[in-house]
Amino acid sequence: MNEEIGSFLRSHEAEMFSLLEQLVLIQSSTANKAGLDRVALLIQDFFQGLPLQCTRHPQKQAGDHLVFSTPAADSKKSILISGHMDTVFPEDTDFNWYRQDREKVYGPGVIDMKGGLVVTMFAVRALAAQGVLETLPLVLFFNSDEETGSATSAPLLKQLAASACCGLVTECGGMDGQVVTGRRGKTGYHLEIKGRAGHAAFAGKDKASAILALCTQVQALEALNDQPRGIVVNVGRISGGIGANSVAERAVAEIDTRYVNTADGYRLQNAIEHIAATPTVAGTSTTVAVVNKRPVMEQSSGNRELFEHVRRQADKLGLPLTEEFRQGVSDASNIAAQGVPVLDGLGPIGEFDHSDREYMLKNSLVQRCQLLAVTLPSLASHYC
Repeated sequence: MNEEIGSFLRSHEAEMFSLLEQLVLIQSSTANKAGLDRVALLIQDFFQGLPLQCTRHPQKQAGDHLVFSTPAADSKKSILISGHMDTVFPEDTDFNWYRQDREKVYGPGVIDMKGGLVVTMFAVRALAAQGVLETLPLVLFFNSDEETGSATSAPLLKQLAASACCGLVTECGGMDGQVVTGRRGKTGYHLEIKGRAGHAAFAGKDKASAILALCTQVQALEALNDQPRGIVVNVGRISGGIGANSVAERAVAEIDTRYVNTADGYRLQNAIEHIAATPTVAGTSTTVAVVNKRPVMEQSSGNRELFEHVRRQADKLGLPLTEEFRQGVSDASNIAAQGVPVLDGLGPIGEFDHSDREYMLKNSLVQRCQLLAVTLPSLASHYC
């Protein structure tokens, strides 16, 4: 069946890139509900006529989430395939175009991760063309808020993972054929300092400036960085005050932290809370709250066993496949947190996501789609 799947995909390569272009040209930042719902409708239309049951989960603020399942998923553990429809680029971005040359295709989301959606969608269609789709226990999850922490979709993903035998995520692959068996954890914090307002002309050395306090705390927070241990602390956004002639009564900071194991995540949280609880400017007070969190995706034996299973299929196709521990986070971490073996980075290969230089290697689209399609029946017989 491997050869038949490859032949089907090669004959539909132009359609794959046409679908990718349609998806990319729909602006779908996490805040753009209308755009995200258009992406969801396009996905629903693509699957019309296939043996898949679709459930659309409406959201008031975020885009709606989609779940598709095959008939076989009703009676046994499922293979859960996850991908997100949102991108990081704001609705008013100038990065709103799609173009390609002989080797690459460029545009917002070509690898993060609308290219990954195309991989999933055409892998499923290829299996349907071989008459085997309805016998495979597959659940497809398309969410709309991954880039901001999956706040509305994480509970649904957790529920789906509870009924899964394994998980696959089609985020972009590494430039040398890497797929992801582990990821760092992430916690985001909102820090707020309250001081005492006053006229700048009458302020003395004892002014209770929230901005002054924030400046000293930012230095203490950045000092928590520990590169050898994989600990990252980044104060990425600050604001405060109402004008140069006023002592700032309020200042805030948004903080992103990363860590390679759960224990370091807890230690880092304790250190940040200690900094917040230690006043540096008289008359000011600080509060800090967790605003988003992704668990560590450990390089577990289950993940590595899943990788080896996929690698054997890649070997048959002549595709390089190696494992990596990736620095960024994804919904794979939420699947792993449920004790489910998961493999990430199964999408097409490219670079520079989250920037206007984002591109995908064109030949990787069919390759990764074929790898997913031929792997799914094998996984179903082994895991489900």
